[in-house]
Amino acid sequence: MGWGDSLMACGEAKELHEKTGKKVTIGDGKTIYHEHEIFANNPFVSNEIKPDAVWLNNCIGNRPYIKHTKNGRIIFNDYRPKPARLYFTDAELEWAKRNAPSDFIVIEPNIKETYKHTVNKAWHYWDELIKHDYPFYQLGIKEPITRRIKTQNFREALLILSQAKMFIGTDGGLHHAAAALGIPAVVIWTGFSSPKHLGYDSHINIHDGEKPCGTYSGVCPHCVKIAKSISVERVLNAVDTIRC
Repeated sequence: MGWGDSLMACGEAKELHEKTGKKVTIGDGKTIYHEHEIFANNPFVSNEIKPDAVWLNNCIGNRPYIKHTKNGRIIFNDYRPKPARLYFTDAELEWAKRNAPSDFIVIEPNIKETYKHTVNKAWHYWDELIKHDYPFYQLGIKEPITRRIKTQNFREALLILSQAKMFIGTDGGLHHAAAALGIPAVVIWTGFSSPKHLGYDSHINIHDGEKPCGTYSGVCPHCVKIAKSISVERVLNAVDTIRC
């Protein structure tokens, strides 16, 4: 599972646990798909397969936000993600406080390079954005375009994000993480996907309102055109709305 998919599954598992009163097993009914750090210490997710297991069928080939695919495009379901909840230890939170600056904004200009379609989620003006005088930081180990807080894995990134004043990025794992952590966010949506299917009302979602095309077979001119129509000024206005 990708980080965003895992966070959405975590949110669904919480709701299913509240309905059934039982821990939830996430997978395909046979195999567990939640064996990484997003689910650590989670009291409503089970790491065992029991005869009476309550399964949440969420895996590759069966995502709740995907209705079906056709001609290289995703047709999206009528779906809205439920904010997940993350469980950190006191030691982890102390580490985050020691390693995070004060009054900082996390940005994520990178897109996941594993799949062809992620290029259709990209925004094109990050270099222009960081010229403005805001406390922008990136996470991770990739070469940054601005100041960086080095995090060795996604859980460390989550911990640092939990201390941030804001997140700015596109559709991806960190925008779902911001929702889970209650961090204000400005999320930039191209023509690929839509906040109507994958966004959160707690965020400022910059989107043109068009139906998403979901093109995953290659670079989509429609997605690129919409991404290029979203100006730096529009993003900064959203940032200032949150900061006020």
